[in-house]
Amino acid sequence: MLDYVIATTALTQLGVDVVVAAARLTRLASRDVSALPHAAMRLLGRLDELGPTRISDLAKADRCSQPTMSNLVQRQEESGWVRREPDPADSRASLISLTDAGRAELDRARQEAGTAIAARLRHLPSTDLATLEAAVTVMHSILTLDLEDTPR
Repeated sequence: MLDYVIATTALTQLGVDVVVAAARLTRLASRDVSALPHAAMRLLGRLDELGPTRISDLAKADRCSQPTMSNLVQRQEESGWVRREPDPADSRASLISLTDAGRAELDRARQEAGTAIAARLRHLPSTDLATLEAAVTVMHSILTLDLEDTPR
């Protein structure tokens, strides 16, 4: 039982370390992004991840109020980066999705962020770069785990 507690504690700490490092790295990269304001990049990225989504679900995913998300969506709609379409499941609701222009803007912002991080990556030894490549693969695995089917 003690080994389980130690393992759980160690995994929790690893989880904390991953979340903190990822958040700091994201903030570092986004400082050099001129293509998009941070909130717009978050919205476009969320739509890229989720696909067409209701404003209420976007607000929940972004942990903001529905009026805040509505304003953000409206600004991005005026920029031509998102569009509203009727929700086929509920004619009273709309689904928000990326436009081609929004996709291009998100791709450009991500490229700028990647360039900012690449400037630091150039200073790492090749062994660290290989470790980082493996870590990114693991992070993608974490993001796609189906916890309903995973033994605990």
